Amino acid sequence: MGALPIVAEALASVPDPLVTALRPGPWASGAQVAAALARSLLPEEDPTPAPAWLLPEQIRSFRRTVSALWRYGGAVLADPVGSGKTYVALAVAVALNTGRATACLVPAPLVPQWRAVATRLGVEVVVGSHRQTSRGRLPERTHGLVIIDESHHYRNPQNLRYRHLAPWLAGRPTLMVTATAIVNRLDDLVHQLLLGVRDDALLAEGVVSLRSLFASGRGAPALGGLVIENPGSARARPVRFACTSVPDTVECEAMAASLQLIERLRLSRLPPVAALVRAVLRRAAGSSPAALLGALRRYRTLLLHTRDAVRAGCPLERAQIRRFTGELEDQLVWWELLPGQGDAVELELSDLDVMDSVLTRAARAAEAPDGKLARLQRILADGRPTLVFTAQRETVRHLRNHLDGPAVAWCTGRQAGLGHSVVPRSVVLGWFRGGSEAAVAERLGIVHLVVTDVAAEGLDLQRAARVVHYDLPWTPMRLEQREGRALRLGSHHRKVEVVRFVPPAPLERALRVESALARKARLPEKVGLGAAGRRLWRWRSELGESFGKGDAIAGVALIPQAPEGVLAGFSMHDASAEREMRLARVVLWLAADGSCTEDEDVVAARLAQAAAQREPRPPDADRLREALVLLAQQVRVRLTLVRGRRWATAESAPGAHRVAARLQEAIRLAARRRDLEALGRLERALAFVGGGHTAGESLLLEQVADATEAELLGAAARFPPPSRRRGTVEIRLCGLLLFGRRYL
Repeated sequence: MGALPIVAEALASVPDPLVTALRPGPWASGAQVAAALARSLLPEEDPTPAPAWLLPEQIRSFRRTVSALWRYGGAVLADPVGSGKTYVALAVAVALNTGRATACLVPAPLVPQWRAVATRLGVEVVVGSHRQTSRGRLPERTHGLVIIDESHHYRNPQNLRYRHLAPWLAGRPTLMVTATAIVNRLDDLVHQLLLGVRDDALLAEGVVSLRSLFASGRGAPALGGLVIENPGSARARPVRFACTSVPDTVECEAMAASLQLIERLRLSRLPPVAALVRAVLRRAAGSSPAALLGALRRYRTLLLHTRDAVRAGCPLERAQIRRFTGELEDQLVWWELLPGQGDAVELELSDLDVMDSVLTRAARAAEAPDGKLARLQRILADGRPTLVFTAQRETVRHLRNHLDGPAVAWCTGRQAGLGHSVVPRSVVLGWFRGGSEAAVAERLGIVHLVVTDVAAEGLDLQRAARVVHYDLPWTPMRLEQREGRALRLGSHHRKVEVVRFVPPAPLERALRVESALARKARLPEKVGLGAAGRRLWRWRSELGESFGKGDAIAGVALIPQAPEGVLAGFSMHDASAEREMRLARVVLWLAADGSCTEDEDVVAARLAQAAAQREPRPPDADRLREALVLLAQQVRVRLTLVRGRRWATAESAPGAHRVAARLQEAIRLAARRRDLEALGRLERALAFVGGGHTAGESLLLEQVADATEAELLGAAARFPPPSRRRGTVEIRLCGLLLFGRRYL
């Protein structure tokens, strides 16, 4: 039978086409519709089967990460320290890079660990180090997915490591792996994201520019699609038990005397230089008397070098100061406040006149009883295997020489050993892992390991039952990384003690380390990370898991309880996409007075009310239409945002405007020549330039902005496809809950 003709007389007008287009599901019980609404709040998960070697707690992170990489091209896996992110990342490599070697960039000390795990799991990888990346050496003969472990090392777009890596990643799916994405600033996270994600990746969610979002000092719920953080993945780790060790009056008085000794030094005529050198000396004083003595000796050597350089007409440069203050690398140091390369950096040479007496007093203090060391000895007396973290190499030596009992293992960035003997680093760290090496250590009576932060990242040291922060670092990131060496899957203990040495009051007044840690600890919550950040997006997952169980029907239910209103859910989909793609999801409460909210407490309360109703109530078509009219107003607002954002502009790379202007001129010339092939190619290139870009794409645009005409046109032909501009947007209702007696 042929198609029936449509005649004008058969057409009927509708008051609101959008209301007609909203297609509610069948009438059902409140519990069934609540389950459907709750499930719609869950982040998307790819159905790809997980490898058998993943733990049940890790599978959700795996599926959400795969989904994010398919949709955005990049993601940050931010599960807690010690929850097995290496295994999740390698599972993602199996899912996305089947049959190909996956490039993995990791801290140099972790290269053997990554290779060993990948070999054991049968995953083909090419492992390079962050140090090699800084030198421009990147893995060869790899395609597709790139995994960057401890990606917080790529938070500064100005350093060589970042500038070598970003262009190399252009067009490649990129998985950043870190439990501590934010170190000093919110921008730390966006710079990592932009390695694999374009600036306008969340355009459909109403976020025009990731850079602008973070510059505003806030986050957005849509970030939950790019940053995968599953606190449940840490449930198999040991329980963390925290306590503090507080200095007594005698120790505080000794610290005050050390700080007064430092105040005798003028340091520099330049306030920024003086502040940096003073911070180094104060940090050393807080670590141990031996560390202060060592720092003062290094400062004297620097003064002598400065004096000789000035006499030779070669003034001290910024790089030499930076080497001296290297231990402050985790602190937010504004090096641009110092004179640039080649300019003089003035140290106060008159300090040489008092250095002998200062060193004499510091040496005398190093020989006196050390109250901080005595506190540590009391803690370690119970014989529990302990990791002691300090920021100073001299303090490692000080503790090694003075701790009572069995020989103490130690490890710094340069050497490792047992007591006064040097032992390979891999052997020392192996004593505190599981397996046969740990059994050897137990037979030898090796109980404690004193380390600098060289061992604070990525390593598995499951034998440790306690972590001691002998020195506090500048960032919460370091605290988490340190504790994660013991608080991890495979630990030998059900509970791990964490001891934090509180700085003496005079030192805290001078450095304000604890206040800096407290301030920086609040940063992640602004973008939804950490326990305090759950209210930005993770509460949606929690509600989905709580109420999404059981039979779910994306339909309509009547709930007689007050207050009156509608709890509605809908999603927006790209109907033109080859692969199913959900652009946005919304669950909101529409009150009878027309107001609406997506507040967690309101949504949770309504879901709980509906979940208690197990039997469906009789349908009411008139009341349903009233609810659809109310909902259509909000749907129309969201559609306007999504469609309108198609014309919004992400924050452009500095060179993008120059490239765009030159391409527009080339387009005009091609149009005059009626060269349709060139015209299409140039318009595609212009569409790419006008969209959002990854960090690598921005650098590529910078490089071609001032190129010759031939070079620009050749590069334009190789530009990546532009950011997706949405075609038809399809609205799907996830469920309607009609509350109040007016709906009976």
